[in-house]
Amino acid sequence: MPAFDQDGLAPDEARAVRAALARDPALADELDLILPALSRGGRRAFLRAFADRCAADRRPAGAVLEALVAAAARR
Repeated sequence: MPAFDQDGLAPDEARAVRAALARDPALADELDLILPALSRGGRRAFLRAFADRCAADRRPAGAVLEALVAAAARR
Protein backbone atom coordinates (compact mmCIF):
# COMPACT_ATOMS: atom_id res chain seq x y z
CA MET A 1 0.00 0.00 0.00
CA PRO A 2 1.34 3.44 -0.88
CA ALA A 3 2.63 5.55 1.97
CA PHE A 4 0.59 8.74 2.02
CA ASP A 5 0.17 9.45 5.72
CA GLN A 6 2.86 12.12 5.70
CA ASP A 7 1.20 14.09 2.89
CA GLY A 8 -0.84 16.34 5.15
CA LEU A 9 -4.16 14.59 4.66
CA ALA A 10 -6.87 15.15 7.23
CA PRO A 11 -7.84 11.99 9.11
CA ASP A 12 -11.10 11.67 7.17
CA GLU A 13 -9.22 12.05 3.86
CA ALA A 14 -6.74 9.34 4.87
CA ARG A 15 -9.63 7.07 5.84
CA ALA A 16 -11.30 7.63 2.45
CA VAL A 17 -8.08 6.70 0.64
CA ARG A 18 -7.59 3.59 2.78
CA ALA A 19 -11.21 2.53 2.22
CA ALA A 20 -10.84 2.98 -1.55
CA LEU A 21 -7.67 0.89 -1.56
CA ALA A 22 -9.42 -1.80 0.47
CA ARG A 23 -12.28 -1.89 -2.07
CA ASP A 24 -9.91 -2.00 -5.05
CA PRO A 25 -6.45 -3.33 -4.09
CA ALA A 26 -5.11 -2.83 -7.65
CA LEU A 27 -5.30 0.92 -7.01
CA ALA A 28 -2.37 0.58 -4.64
CA ASP A 29 -0.19 -0.46 -7.57
CA GLU A 30 -1.42 2.54 -9.57
CA LEU A 31 -0.73 4.94 -6.71
CA ASP A 32 2.74 3.43 -6.27
CA LEU A 33 3.44 4.50 -9.87
CA ILE A 34 1.73 7.90 -9.73
CA LEU A 35 2.70 9.35 -6.36
CA PRO A 36 6.50 9.27 -6.74
CA ALA A 37 6.22 11.18 -10.02
CA LEU A 38 4.46 14.13 -8.39
CA SER A 39 5.88 17.07 -6.49
CA ARG A 40 4.97 17.33 -2.83
CA GLY A 41 2.24 19.85 -3.63
CA GLY A 42 1.04 17.78 -6.56
CA ARG A 43 0.94 14.71 -4.36
CA ARG A 44 -1.15 16.51 -1.77
CA ALA A 45 -3.51 17.88 -4.45
CA PHE A 46 -3.82 14.43 -6.03
CA LEU A 47 -4.52 12.68 -2.74
CA ARG A 48 -7.03 15.28 -1.54
CA ALA A 49 -8.93 15.15 -4.85
CA PHE A 50 -8.76 11.35 -4.81
CA ALA A 51 -10.03 11.21 -1.22
CA ASP A 52 -12.86 13.67 -1.92
CA ARG A 53 -14.00 11.73 -4.96
CA CYS A 54 -13.72 8.36 -3.21
CA ALA A 55 -15.78 9.62 -0.30
CA ALA A 56 -18.52 10.73 -2.71
CA ASP A 57 -18.41 7.82 -5.14
CA ARG A 58 -18.14 4.07 -4.73
CA ARG A 59 -15.92 3.80 -7.85
CA PRO A 60 -12.41 4.69 -6.68
CA ALA A 61 -10.83 3.86 -10.04
CA GLY A 62 -12.85 6.68 -11.59
CA ALA A 63 -11.39 9.08 -9.05
CA VAL A 64 -7.84 8.66 -10.35
CA LEU A 65 -8.37 10.74 -13.50
CA GLU A 66 -9.94 13.63 -11.62
CA ALA A 67 -7.16 13.51 -9.07
CA LEU A 68 -4.52 13.60 -11.83
CA VAL A 69 -6.19 16.70 -13.27
CA ALA A 70 -6.09 18.35 -9.84
CA ALA A 71 -2.42 17.46 -9.45
CA ALA A 72 -1.59 18.82 -12.90
CA ALA A 73 -3.33 22.08 -12.08
CA ARG A 74 -1.26 22.33 -8.88
CA ARG A 75 2.02 21.75 -10.74
